[in-house]
Amino acid sequence: MIEEPAPPPEPQETPPPQPPGSSKTTAGGRRASSRPAHGETPSEPDETSTPANPETPPAEVPAIKPSESSAQADELKRQFQKLADEINQRLARLNGAQLSANDQRTLEDARTFFAQATRAMASGDLPRALNLARKASLLLAALE
Repeated sequence: MIEEPAPPPEPQETPPPQPPGSSKTTAGGRRASSRPAHGETPSEPDETSTPANPETPPAEVPAIKPSESSAQADELKRQFQKLADEINQRLARLNGAQLSANDQRTLEDARTFFAQATRAMASGDLPRALNLARKASLLLAALE
């Protein structure tokens, strides 16, 4: 009767962690898979390791609040409103203009930025609203 040899003992050490960005890549530039090759069986987890405690709630991340004073917020609102009035006038002037296909795309991009600016203002994101309105204004200036 022939007996099978005992399987080799599994190593108890874990490989050292690799620093970020130093992952192994294949010849095609893809990341090497950590799955076992066909025919191999994955090793079972070490019984001595302790699983994470699922009862511990994750730490709450505080919400980021703008650090604008009410005077700064009022100034941003004033700047936005002035720019919004100018943009509306410029859009009205360009509405019936004969524009090339490229200029039509630029006009549509300006409208999109202005719509996003209006939504940002409505949600209270004043710096973003002003930034988007400035982008719309720059696109309109390129058409004039």
